[in-house]
Amino acid sequence: MKVTGSDFDDTSTTNKVIVIKPHHLLDIFKLYGKGIENFIPDKNYNHNFYLIGNAVIGNKVNKIRFTYSYDDICKPCYYLKNSVCSDYFSANGVDINKNKFNEKLDIRLMKLLNLKFDEIYEFKNIIELFNSEISLKLINLAWYSSNQEDNIIRYKLTKKGIENFLSKY
Repeated sequence: MKVTGSDFDDTSTTNKVIVIKPHHLLDIFKLYGKGIENFIPDKNYNHNFYLIGNAVIGNKVNKIRFTYSYDDICKPCYYLKNSVCSDYFSANGVDINKNKFNEKLDIRLMKLLNLKFDEIYEFKNIIELFNSEISLKLINLAWYSSNQEDNIIRYKLTKKGIENFLSKY
């Protein structure tokens, strides 16, 4: 299965560049830290989280390029309209546009990690960076509007997912 308009192909990723939002990569490791070892398709969204997530935790990714726009996960999603996410989520009774929220989140993450958008990185170097830099302080700064309890859980699971990945590969 090929991701439309992407270099990503689930059969051969050795020399492919995965285009991904930084928060999506952290979400993959958070869920891996929670114990998910095989992602399955989401019929409500039709996105490629399962495909990219399985490639990441299966160590089939060598190169990545970060974006704050839509990525290889988003491309086939039902909610991607004119290259913009049209989905919303609710927080404290307020509807929040996912596109605006996630763009700001990804920009904060890239600044905190001292990374650049649209630059191609070796995946192993990014994992090593994540392993050394992911902290509760970084999570609190990036997800500043989330409550502390959620951020503690996000931090612990993400760190565990990264450590599990590194111990396996």
